Amino acid sequence: MDDRGDDERAEELSSISAIFPELAVDPLNPFLASIDLPVAPTIPLPVTFSATEAGAVPTSQPRNPQNEPREFVLSYLPPLHLKVALPEGYPASKPPEVTLSTDPPWLPWAVINRLQKEVEVLWEEYGHGQMVYAYIDFLQQSAEGGFNLGAHNSVALKIDQEMRAELVDYDEHAKLEKFEKETFDCGICLEPKKGSSCYKFSSCGHVFCRACLQDFYNNAITDGDVESVKCLVPDCEKQNKKRGKKSGRTLPPGELLLIPLERSAVQRYVDLKRKKQLESDKSTIYCPRQWCQSPARTKKYPKVTDLSRMDSWEASDTETISEPVAGPTDLASAKAPAVRERLAICEDCNYAFCRVCLSGWHGEFVRCWPRTAAELSEEEQKSYDFIRLNTSPCPYCSSPIQKTLGCNHMRCYQCGTHFCYLCSSWLDPENPYAHFNQPDTPCYQRLWVLEEGDDGAGGVRFDGPRGAEALAIAAAQDEDANMARDGGAANGQGQAGQIGRRQLEDNPPNLVPPAAGDIAVGVAQLQVHDDGEEEDEIQHPQRPRFQPRQAGQLHRPRRPANPSYDPDR
Repeated sequence: MDDRGDDERAEELSSISAIFPELAVDPLNPFLASIDLPVAPTIPLPVTFSATEAGAVPTSQPRNPQNEPREFVLSYLPPLHLKVALPEGYPASKPPEVTLSTDPPWLPWAVINRLQKEVEVLWEEYGHGQMVYAYIDFLQQSAEGGFNLGAHNSVALKIDQEMRAELVDYDEHAKLEKFEKETFDCGICLEPKKGSSCYKFSSCGHVFCRACLQDFYNNAITDGDVESVKCLVPDCEKQNKKRGKKSGRTLPPGELLLIPLERSAVQRYVDLKRKKQLESDKSTIYCPRQWCQSPARTKKYPKVTDLSRMDSWEASDTETISEPVAGPTDLASAKAPAVRERLAICEDCNYAFCRVCLSGWHGEFVRCWPRTAAELSEEEQKSYDFIRLNTSPCPYCSSPIQKTLGCNHMRCYQCGTHFCYLCSSWLDPENPYAHFNQPDTPCYQRLWVLEEGDDGAGGVRFDGPRGAEALAIAAAQDEDANMARDGGAANGQGQAGQIGRRQLEDNPPNLVPPAAGDIAVGVAQLQVHDDGEEEDEIQHPQRPRFQPRQAGQLHRPRRPANPSYDPDR
C-alpha cells in the first residue's frame, strides 16, 4: 500500500472538512465522504407537475382542468446528495468516484449523468491533481443556476405529480427558516424584530410584528370594523388592487389563524363579514318567525362551519350590491320570482316559507301577493316611520344614518361614501367641506348645524329626500287643521291629511317595509370633527330591511285590489 497516497487522500478530505463542516466521512472507510449541497437557484425555478403516463387521461376523453399540469415557481428544492470515494491511485492515476442523487428523485437522470461525467473533465483540467473541492464548487454554482434547466425551454422542469406536495412543502419550509433568521422593522411599533416574531402577508409581502397585528385586528373585530382587517400599509397596491372595492381587500380567515388570532375572534370576523354581505345584498330574505329572523339559505354566501378550509374569500369577498330579487316587499308592478324560486328555507330553524308572501310554504300551485303597508303591525309601523323621519339616507347604498354629534360631513359606515347629512348630497372625499362653502347650495355655512346630535331634528330644516318627506307631512297636517277649523273632517281625517299620512303608511319609493316581526333596525351613527378626523360610533342594525326613498320621489302607487294580478307575468 502506498502510504504517501493514503496520506494525500486523507489530507484532502481533512482540508475539505474544514471548509465544509457538513462533510461526513465514513468511519469505516476514511476515503469515503458524503455531503448535501443546497439547491437554491438565484432565479426561482418554474416547475410543472404532471401525471405519469400510466395515470394520464386518454386523449379520447374530454379535458379536465384538474388533470392539467400546474406550474409552480420554487425558490428552494431538496438538496443534491454527493457521495465521493477516493480510490487507490488518486489523484495521480485515477479520478474520484462520485454518485449524485436527490430525495425525492426530482432531478432528471440526464442532468445527474451530465454532472457525474464532469468530474473526469475537471480531473483532466487539473492535471491529475487534487480536485474534490473544485468539483464541489462546480456543483454549487450549477445549483445556483438551476442546473441550466430552463435555458432553452419556456417550462424549466417537469416533475411527476406525486412529488408535488413534498416539493412545495419543502420550498415553503425553507423560506420560513430563512425569514425567521432575518430582522425587520415593524411599521406599527417601529422597532426591529426578528423574523420569528413577525408575520409576512402572503399577498403583498409586507412584514409586521405579530404582537402589533394581534392587538390591532382583535380591537377591530371587537368593534365590528371588519374593513380594517387588511394590510396595514396605507398605499399597499396588492391589497387595494381589487376592482370595485373602496377600502381594499380584507384578509382571509385562514391567514388570520396563521398570525395567529384566537379561533373565536376569527369566527366573529367571519360572521360579521358574512352579515355585512347579506345586508348589502338586496336579494337576501329573512325568516318571518319573530323568534328567529335568520337569513334564508343561499349559495352565494354559504354559512361558514369550518374556518380551516377558508384560505381565501374568493367570491364571498365581493361586496358589490346586486340587483334585488322580487320578494315580499315588491310592488304589484314588479315581476315576482318564478314559482320554483319562491321556496326559501331558514338556515337556522329550517322553516320553509314563501319569499313573496312570507307565509309557510304553500306549494307551487297557490297564487300569492306581496304584503302591503296595511298588513304591518303597529310596532312595525312605528319603527318604520321613525327611521323615515329621523334618519338621512346614504346617497350610494341608501343605508339610514342618524348623527350623534359633530359636523354634517358624514361617512357611511356601510360603504364609506362621504355625504351631507342635511341634504344627502354626495361629497368629494378629497374636499368634502367645499359643499358647505358654496353660496348656491341650501347647506351654505351649515356645517355645524345639529352639532349636539339629531334627536328628532329639533326644527332644523332638511333638504333632499328627508326634507321633502317632512314638507309633505307638514302640508298634510296644516290642511287637516284647516278643515277641522272650518267644520270639515276632524281628527286628521281630511283628504289632504289622508294623503300625507299615506306617505307614512304606504310604501314610499325605494323604502321597503320589513317582514313580519323583523323591525329592529338600528342606524349607523358617525362623528366627524372639523380637523377631518373621523370617529365611528355605530349601533349595528340587526338586519337593515329598508331602502330609503330617493329625492323627488314621494309617492308610490299602491297595489291594485284586483286579485287577477298574476305575479308570474
